[in-house]
Amino acid sequence: MRMRKFAVVVASAALALGMGMAGPAAFAAAGGSGHTMTQTFTQHGTWTETGDTDFCTGQTISPTITGNAVQHMTWFPDDQEVWGTFTTTGTATAMINGLTWSGRITVWGNININERNANNTFTASFTLSATDPVTGAVYSEVGHEVAHVSWDAVSSQPVVSFDKMWFTCNLP
Repeated sequence: MRMRKFAVVVASAALALGMGMAGPAAFAAAGGSGHTMTQTFTQHGTWTETGDTDFCTGQTISPTITGNAVQHMTWFPDDQEVWGTFTTTGTATAMINGLTWSGRITVWGNININERNANNTFTASFTLSATDPVTGAVYSEVGHEVAHVSWDAVSSQPVVSFDKMWFTCNLP
């Protein structure tokens, strides 16, 4: 349960920080401009995610991801209501238990904020494998998580509506 809670908090914090959220009451004012603005950001290439947790071993890892990321935001400029989504997909490599693991990863999330509440949903899938260079044994990790977190205008504390995670671990 500790890793589940950690994953939801990390996902929620990443979305909140990436979308500029400090809680709905902190920045969503009443009123509106009557029109929206939209921005889309894309990233292609290789980057390293620091401080991730391997769900099978509990180890802190820093996977290197090569792929694409897209972040899209739409908002009302005068009242800061916002809707945003992001998708990251690509290949990942990481050192786990002394072996180099590689495979595919896809992460998607969204956030919706208005003057009364905020929510975000997050889903992540990964398939990784490693071959022991000495024995030739092949190991794998496969996982999927989906979570939904919300905030109301009264409290800045997140409420986890659901957090479903499954993974299989074939480790040395």
